[in-house]
Amino acid sequence: MKRVIAFVFILCLIFPLVSAGVSVKWGQESILVPEKTKDCLTYEVYNPFPEDAYNQVKVSEELTEFLVSSEAEVKFIPKNTPSTESLSIEFCFKTPKVYEEDCLIGNSLLCKQECGVDMVQYSGEVEVIELTETEASEASGSETRMSVSAPLNVKVQCVPHKTNYSAVYVLIALIAGILLVVNIVNSKKGAKKSKKKTSSRKLKKSK
Repeated sequence: MKRVIAFVFILCLIFPLVSAGVSVKWGQESILVPEKTKDCLTYEVYNPFPEDAYNQVKVSEELTEFLVSSEAEVKFIPKNTPSTESLSIEFCFKTPKVYEEDCLIGNSLLCKQECGVDMVQYSGEVEVIELTETEASEASGSETRMSVSAPLNVKVQCVPHKTNYSAVYVLIALIAGILLVVNIVNSKKGAKKSKKKTSSRKLKKSK
């Protein structure tokens, strides 16, 4: 009898936690993304429990440290939504600049990238969390009730490129343009002066 009472007591404690919740499906655990590039992943969420739920995607601390930005909408998941009718939540992020370039001037001018180093990787988890209706309306997850996670390994691809001399060409063209304008202005001034001298000579002769 004591065991039955204890079992019923445990069920009473557990039932409120699972009356609504979040379940997730994902298609990939590892992705390759070029540096400074925005990419998006799609996760399938469903709610087989007898209460409506609001879900949102976030990342673990290991991925938060390098993600430049993230976007994940709050999705309403109706109660009794099976896995076969799961809804999609899109999660977007942008990788930072992680590989050093070989620059001729400073750290940003006349640079090239040879990509001779090992590929940088970040491992963590993507967390799908359940929000209360109030939290969902405020886009806040400070008091989440339940969450599930999916592993994610982000490989940041180095993109090789040669030295870009376009800035030098633009600078040369700008300087050439300025010199041309100065030369034209000086030529016009010289022409005006010569005309004035010619006209003054004619006036003297006429007198």
